[in-house]
Amino acid sequence: MQSELLKHPKALLFSVILHVVFLGIFFLNFNFVADPKLQKQGQVAKTVKAEIIDQRQLEALERGKQEEQEARLKKEMEKKKQAQAEKAQLEKKRAQAEKAKLEKKRAEAKKLKLAEERQRKAVAEKKRKETARKLAEAKKNAELKKQQEAEVKRKAEEQKKKQLAEAKKKQERLEKLEQEKQAKLAEQKRLEQEKKIQEAEKRRLAEQERKRQQAEIKAKLESEENKRRLNTLREAYILAIKQKIERNWRRPQESGKMPVCEVRVIQGPGGIILDVTIGDCKGGSSTYRLSIENAVYKADPLPKPGDAALFERELIFFFTPG
Repeated sequence: MQSELLKHPKALLFSVILHVVFLGIFFLNFNFVADPKLQKQGQVAKTVKAEIIDQRQLEALERGKQEEQEARLKKEMEKKKQAQAEKAQLEKKRAQAEKAKLEKKRAEAKKLKLAEERQRKAVAEKKRKETARKLAEAKKNAELKKQQEAEVKRKAEEQKKKQLAEAKKKQERLEKLEQEKQAKLAEQKRLEQEKKIQEAEKRRLAEQERKRQQAEIKAKLESEENKRRLNTLREAYILAIKQKIERNWRRPQESGKMPVCEVRVIQGPGGIILDVTIGDCKGGSSTYRLSIENAVYKADPLPKPGDAALFERELIFFFTPG
């Protein structure tokens, strides 16, 4: 019972107040009695029983009120929920109506736009066809005028060509007669001129042959002379190189064979020695070959030729030990 009262605090408060009231009445009645000891046992028991019955009735009444209040609250909640559902349904219907109205409005606007677009296209198409018709008509008129002008021009050109052809034929007859006359004179003059040319050509060829023979003899003599001069200079050039190398050669201490060796020298401008190679040496030792290479490098730079035409990048000569 206590747990039930705790679940309903209002009923508990109401019960406490009721007990206080009963206690107040009890004490009030107690004061009006002259001798409390004279109260009967049955009367006290009756009062206590009445209080217990009243308490139960009060609790039942409180539970009834509580249940009624809960039922009322539940009913109010259901009404509120139903009202909210109805409101939501109404809002949904209103939104659907607004959406339908908006869609209808959009459809009408689209329909109107399509109608305007079709009308605009129709007007543009009509304007285009009218423009095309005018252009075609103008083109046709221009073509007709062009054909007429071409016909007039063609007839004028034909007449002009006819006149020019007749004048040309007459001129050609006169020119042909004159050409025949001039041709005869030219042929006669050509034959005379050709005869003179042939005679002059014979004299020229004879003179040319004479000069050619003289130049050939002179060139041959000069070539032979130049060859002799270059050979002399080449021999002197090679000799100067060999002598300079031999002067720089130091005989190796070994007493092995020292044959005549082929020497190949690569030189640059001014006689700078770039490379030295010993060729056929017929059994010469490596020390002997090395002494020749050292002598060549010590002769750097090599002597210059007497004629620049004799300069050769690669020189080949034979070294003979002294």
